[in-house]
Amino acid sequence: MQNNVTIASRIGLLLLFMIVFASAIGVTYTYFMGKVESDAIMEAKSAMMEGYERTLRQSVQSLAHVLGDVVQEAKATGQDPRLALREAIRGIRYEDSGYYFIYDEHGVNVAHPLHPEFQSTNRYEHEDPKGNPYIAALGEKAAKGGGYVTYLFNKPNEAVIAPKLAYAEMIPGTSFWLATGIYIDAIEAEQLRLSTRLDAHLRNAILTVSTGTILVLIIIVLPTSLVMVNGILKPWKQMEKELRHAQKMEAIGIFAGGIAHDFNNILGAITSCSELALSDTPTNSPVHEDLRHVLKAAKRGKNLVKRIKAFSRRTDAPRHAVNMQSVIKECMHLLQTFIPATIDVRVKINAHGAQVLADPDQLLQVAMNLCTNAEQAMRGMKGVLSVTLDVEDLSVERARALALPAGVYVRLEVADTGVGMKPVVAKHIFEPFYTTRKKSGGTGLGLSMSHSIVKMHGGAITVRSVPGKGSTFTVLLPCTGIAEERESHEEVAVLPRGTETILLVDDDEDMAYSVSKLFKRLGYDVVCKTSSPEALDYFASDPEGVDLMLTDHMMPSLTGVELTREVHKIRQDLPVILYSGFEGSGLLPRIPKDWKTVGVSSFFTKPFETVELCSAVRRLLDEHKSVSVAANDEATDDDPSAHY
Repeated sequence: MQNNVTIASRIGLLLLFMIVFASAIGVTYTYFMGKVESDAIMEAKSAMMEGYERTLRQSVQSLAHVLGDVVQEAKATGQDPRLALREAIRGIRYEDSGYYFIYDEHGVNVAHPLHPEFQSTNRYEHEDPKGNPYIAALGEKAAKGGGYVTYLFNKPNEAVIAPKLAYAEMIPGTSFWLATGIYIDAIEAEQLRLSTRLDAHLRNAILTVSTGTILVLIIIVLPTSLVMVNGILKPWKQMEKELRHAQKMEAIGIFAGGIAHDFNNILGAITSCSELALSDTPTNSPVHEDLRHVLKAAKRGKNLVKRIKAFSRRTDAPRHAVNMQSVIKECMHLLQTFIPATIDVRVKINAHGAQVLADPDQLLQVAMNLCTNAEQAMRGMKGVLSVTLDVEDLSVERARALALPAGVYVRLEVADTGVGMKPVVAKHIFEPFYTTRKKSGGTGLGLSMSHSIVKMHGGAITVRSVPGKGSTFTVLLPCTGIAEERESHEEVAVLPRGTETILLVDDDEDMAYSVSKLFKRLGYDVVCKTSSPEALDYFASDPEGVDLMLTDHMMPSLTGVELTREVHKIRQDLPVILYSGFEGSGLLPRIPKDWKTVGVSSFFTKPFETVELCSAVRRLLDEHKSVSVAANDEATDDDPSAHY
């Protein structure tokens, strides 16, 4: 009996210990998760505030550049810049309760959509209810390149005074500054909603884990409960990591789309002018070779924009069999332009004719990124840059370690004798925006782009590094075979000529100049307009005097599509070729998928290939001429008087 009591007491003590232990785990877990929640909320609030500040800054900068053009145009036409600015921002709003306002450098209000009584009054010394001279503060921030100011101000259509975060920046080329802002209570409300959601998730997690821990401690024992807790925390970390990666990819996509238009305009002018200069230069002249490299670099610039877009979207580019030896040779040729004499470049090619199924521009980008990274690791010191190309037959074990199928691969190794990397750095080296050279202009995109390209091509990239001795990057790509290297011969294309009249419309003067000169040289009569309304007026004055219209799409006043519609109201059968430099997804929501529905005969993306554009112009003119002749013949057959 006494033994039974002892056993029962021991079981009771054991159960009590397990309950106390489970409670301790629950309390510990609750404290830990509460701390995690607190840190997560603080980081989320900080990131949200940074996001709002970044959005404010970008919106002001974008509109400021547009308003700078408005001021310059007003001055050119004799208008009052202040009136032009006032009219330009009259209907523009920032989100639901935001608006833009403009002051000059002396604190005189130029435009305020919600408070017209402020206009033409000097508010430099004006203060908010707390005595903060916010107009003066915003003016000082703008004069120093832009900045943020917090102050108290009435909400639109309300008597409530609330704190407001505003950003101001000078309008380029003027003495005016532009600002907009957002009320901080709106940001705080969004932060509160986020905190509430996180708190609900935390309570559910605590309840689930606490109950599970008690059951597991009683039924299965303590170690299983610890595994369970770890199993809950691990998905949270993975979700956070994937979210950060998605945000970085979105930032790259926005960046790529934002710069594509202006960048493609610049490349288009460079390409066209280079081709014109190339045709005027004897082939035995040293300048001819230089121009060929300029043209090749411009085309690589176009492909670079497409590669950044493909990287941010994780999409595949068109591929074909590429000789890796040719890629390495071109890479070495480009390296000669910036590799210092203190670095000894050694190239060893053991895989002559080895081919991979890939985009050659992307492979060149990988090789250039790796070599540039090696050069930066040896900057300011003597060193050796070794580039080795070989073929390797991966065994099952080695392939499994690299998460690749076994088989034959082309191996590219880029090694340097630079500063090397610590293991903690090498672990993150392929992550987007991760860089150890922020002060020297590093972006953290080169190696992450290389990693993305290699993965999309079914390969792998690894790094071995020893601090103080250097690093070796190894790229493995599936080998599709061995082919004989053939010397490429560049063929000079013959551009089709003509004598018809072309109406060229492009608001970019450099682009208009180069395209106009190209077609004039081919014999065409080119009427060049840098304003779409002027082009429409010209066409309306003599519709039959134009045989084809070549126009840009993104232009002020009338876009290319809108201009096409107006032109076809006057003359329905006019052939129209439209081109654009935009590349970013979402930046051209008004462009239809079927160009014929808006009367566009052909579409090109800048910078376009000269041969393709000239051929399209000639083809459309010939087709239109054939249709016109057929229509005249049919009209003659239908008219009995024409036979007598």
